[in-house]
Amino acid sequence: MPTNGLVIFWVGGLLVGPINKHTGSCLTHVAIVLDEWVYEAVPPRVRKMRLLDYYVHLEEWGQNKFVEQRDFSWFIIQPRKEFSLQALTIMKIYAQSQVGRRYMLRGYWQKQETRGIFCSQYISKIIEKSGLIISANYRESPASLYNKLLPYYHK
Repeated sequence: MPTNGLVIFWVGGLLVGPINKHTGSCLTHVAIVLDEWVYEAVPPRVRKMRLLDYYVHLEEWGQNKFVEQRDFSWFIIQPRKEFSLQALTIMKIYAQSQVGRRYMLRGYWQKQETRGIFCSQYISKIIEKSGLIISANYRESPASLYNKLLPYYHK
């Protein structure tokens, strides 16, 4: 299974209440895999982590008693078609350029651009670089990104 472009969604977890209140969805986080690296925007900054380490992280996170009580789970969706080499190159350049950028969810809550970036805004901008979708930028929630990707991805 090709890993480039895999998108990892979290369901539930610590922020499920506030996120559900604002988005109407229990999808709470999203990350993307490019060249065996997982890119994600999490407090305090955008980071990348080796895919195998990320799986360990997910396992540990799911065993956290506070998280476990909020029905935490995760799933992966896979592109129906592989991204072209050109698209992947552009996606990776953008993804890497944002590593270390400040995480900030305020843009979604306030419906305006901020200096920081949050998970679904970051991942949608990465995928937008491929030409597959148009990002809603600071208005992109994990659920809206998931729905956008459905025609191009499968579980």
